[in-house]
Amino acid sequence: FCSKMIAVYPTDTAYAIGCDARDDRAIRKIFQIKGREESKTFPLIAADIGMVQEWCEFSSKANELARQYWPGPLTLILPVKKQGLSQSVISNGSVAIRVPDSIEARELSREIGAPIVSTSANKAAKPNCYLISQVKDSLKHKFKMIDRVIDAGKLDKSLASTIVKVHNNDIEIIRQGEIKIKNKHASF
Repeated sequence: FCSKMIAVYPTDTAYAIGCDARDDRAIRKIFQIKGREESKTFPLIAADIGMVQEWCEFSSKANELARQYWPGPLTLILPVKKQGLSQSVISNGSVAIRVPDSIEARELSREIGAPIVSTSANKAAKPNCYLISQVKDSLKHKFKMIDRVIDAGKLDKSLASTIVKVHNNDIEIIRQGEIKIKNKHASF
């Protein structure tokens, strides 16, 4: 996997499509493939907690959540601290990032040494895909724009990742997903 490539790969929630989160051109291509509005930023996947700490501000609450739920389906919205990520993945100075329980996804990030885009591998507003054949059906002729496909067979259906915004030590649940976190603004 190199920085200019677009890949379809398995995650712990569904098949995803992604590329190097620093590559504006590849990210624009993913917007095209998905038919997604460019005003919506893409979430990211990182190889490990260390990589997230390298790119993002990590409060003690973010560290606590990461240590408890990573690798797994928890996406943290964290302030960016390092230059270099595409503006297409940053919203209000923050990124949505996670370390998934998917060796293949983490390995793609590790191969390029940076976070990767991780958006569901389907046409915008269509259902998640759990088989590569579903990805092909959803993306139709745009599937040929993908450089690498990692087929892990049929993935177990699961809820999307839980999204938590972490600012200093305050948390806000943006989307309740696979991981259940009870309070909106409190410890869990």
